[in-house]
Amino acid sequence: MAQLDPVDPLDPKKNSDLPSSQASRDGDPTKMRNQKALRTSSGRIWLIVGALLVIACLVTLLPMIALGTPVPVIASIIIVLLYAGMFVVRFVVDDRRKRLFWLAVLFCLIAVVGLIAVIIPAFAEHSPL
Repeated sequence: MAQLDPVDPLDPKKNSDLPSSQASRDGDPTKMRNQKALRTSSGRIWLIVGALLVIACLVTLLPMIALGTPVPVIASIIIVLLYAGMFVVRFVVDDRRKRLFWLAVLFCLIAVVGLIAVIIPAFAEHSPL
């Protein structure tokens, strides 16, 4: 009786929808760097989603200016500058992979700055001092 070769569902070489030559050339299709948004996008979607994130951050941060700390103002300026950087990268960087990489980095930085800018005044407001 012939024994069947066990199939590992996590092995991209055995279970990839890509042809074997493309799978070996592109590497593991489950890795973050091989995601479609980081390989084939023109960058427009990063600008759209980035704009939504900037709006969400500013809607959250601008009312916090009334707390009297400079953190929301500084963070709002940084967020707008990071988004402007996304535009510069989108239209200046020619290499697609580098462009998409830097758009993703700037997008993540916007999220981190927004989160930190909300956390700092929240902890300062509830500190025992």
